[in-house]
Amino acid sequence: MSSPLHNQIEQAYAEMERQRLALEDVQSELAGTSTTVTSKNRALTVTVDARGAVTGIKFLTSGYRTMAGPELAALLVETMETARDEAMAKTVASFQSILPDSLPLRDMMEGRVDFDGILNDALKYTDGAP
Repeated sequence: MSSPLHNQIEQAYAEMERQRLALEDVQSELAGTSTTVTSKNRALTVTVDARGAVTGIKFLTSGYRTMAGPELAALLVETMETARDEAMAKTVASFQSILPDSLPLRDMMEGRVDFDGILNDALKYTDGAP
């Protein structure tokens, strides 16, 4: 005979296992994805992986040869940032399908969440102080 507590534990474990498998599926899906963005002047493309790491740069025309160094550098940086932003949006969309809507995933991935503050607030509540 199973106790109600045992049943709750079993249900919680089963849900945790479903979430773990869903997370593995998303990670596997993202492992093989890349994002390629073409620069505004169509002179080059930048390819990044799901984490935003640059995996390729391709020059589509010889126009880059006549560009001043700072101009080419600015074009590369701008195109890389656009590619990273698009890859981040795809990654967030993939994970949000299995995570709570209230979770600020993009902010977390971009380092805009104060985890120390969140942890300190949580510790205050566990001590009984509001």
